[in-house]
Amino acid sequence: MEQSQKELLIQAMHRLKRTHTWNPPLGNISRGEFFMLNRIAHLIRHMDEEKPGAKITDLSIAAEMSKPAVSQMLNSLENKDMIERVTTKSDRRVVYVRLTDNGKAQLDMAGKRFGRLMEEIVEKLGQEDTAELVRIFDKLNGILEDLRERGE
Repeated sequence: MEQSQKELLIQAMHRLKRTHTWNPPLGNISRGEFFMLNRIAHLIRHMDEEKPGAKITDLSIAAEMSKPAVSQMLNSLENKDMIERVTTKSDRRVVYVRLTDNGKAQLDMAGKRFGRLMEEIVEKLGQEDTAELVRIFDKLNGILEDLRERGE
C-alpha cells in the first residue's frame, strides 16, 4: 500500500472514531444503555416463554462484554428503574433480567430517535452509497477479525 493511501486511511479512521464518539440524543439514556436494553429485549423475544427474563450469562455473550461489565451496566439501569432482576423458586442461583415499564418506554423512545437518525443518514448517502458502505464495513470487519485471530 502506498504511504499516501495508508495515511489517508488512518486519517479517515481517526475522523470516523471522533465522529463515533458523538452521542446522538437518545433521550434519557446513553448509547451503551440503549444497546443493553435492546439486547435484553431481543433475548426475551427469542427465548422460552417460561423464563422470567434474560440470563446475565446470555447477555454477556450477546453484548460481547465481560460479566463484570454487564453487571455494572445492569446496576446503572436498575438504579434508573429500567430493569429488574428476578429469580425463580426452582433455582434461586440463576438471576434473570427484564425490562420495567420505564425501561420499555425508554427503549421505544430511543429506538425511534435512533431509527430517524439512521433514516436521515441513508437518505443523505443514497441507496447505492449506503449499500457500498455496508459492503466495505463488512469487508473491513472481516479483515480486522482475521487480524485479531492471528494476534496482530
